[in-house]
Amino acid sequence: MNKNFVETSEDCFKNIEDFPYKANYMKGNLGLPKEYDNFKISYIDENNNGKRGVLLFIHGHPTWSYLWRHLIPFGIKYDYRVICIDLPGFGRSDKPLKKDFFNFVNYRNVILSFIKNLSLKNITLFLHEWGGTLGLTLPMDQKNIYNGIVLFNAYLGTSISNITEGYKSWINTNIETEELNIRALMARTNRILNLSECNAYEAPFSEKKQKLSLRMLPSIFPTNSDMDGYDICNKALNWWEENSLSKVLVIGGGRDPLITLEKMKVLSNIISTDEQTHVINNAGHFVPEWGMEFGEELFEQLILE
Repeated sequence: MNKNFVETSEDCFKNIEDFPYKANYMKGNLGLPKEYDNFKISYIDENNNGKRGVLLFIHGHPTWSYLWRHLIPFGIKYDYRVICIDLPGFGRSDKPLKKDFFNFVNYRNVILSFIKNLSLKNITLFLHEWGGTLGLTLPMDQKNIYNGIVLFNAYLGTSISNITEGYKSWINTNIETEELNIRALMARTNRILNLSECNAYEAPFSEKKQKLSLRMLPSIFPTNSDMDGYDICNKALNWWEENSLSKVLVIGGGRDPLITLEKMKVLSNIISTDEQTHVINNAGHFVPEWGMEFGEELFEQLILE
């Protein structure tokens, strides 16, 4: 048994309903320190021969690829190759057991290596929350492989505006909670979810030792210039102020107390190509959960030339 990380048993996922996608695994060559050479990343890869390009979905905290289940069918319908990555410590990916794993560079390197290893191009990023904080820093490294971004409820470090007090409190809650009850959290913040769906979010964390990522990922959010990742986010901000992609859509939840529409609009003014923050009025923090309501319209807008 590796002392630095633990695998996630497939048995954890046997009771999940309405999520029929095959799990693929990428092992090694992920830009991580040597002690993580055999670390595995899980991902979904559907409609491999899609003609419109690649949709790369990157979830936030404390979710996994299951978050995108309402939007995946639209991606396939509109003939994209659809890829959803489980970040380290989440979903079916391996779970780090050491606190020193958790830094901005490690997470960013995993995503960059993942893209390189699959030789992805013509990419449209779908990003939520932490997926957005990380994902918005990617295009500046190799702009030519990205077509666009659909961004849901995210901050880019603290380079633009300070995070809300609600988000600070949420970070601290995670740090102080050894065993976050994800089932209860998702039920409380997403009243549209049924018990089976709430259980699906809890499924990857059947043991206490698998939950370190739930405490640690929020703790590495770069809230000041001394933290790992702050300079990367600031560099990305400078890049976005001078550059853009073909299509960048920003979408916020009207009822999100953590990343408010006011904060989203500040970011949208810099990165969006239609100069708007699209609002899903009934949605809270986990906007993709309302994807069955806005997915068709979103994809029609995405493919407009």
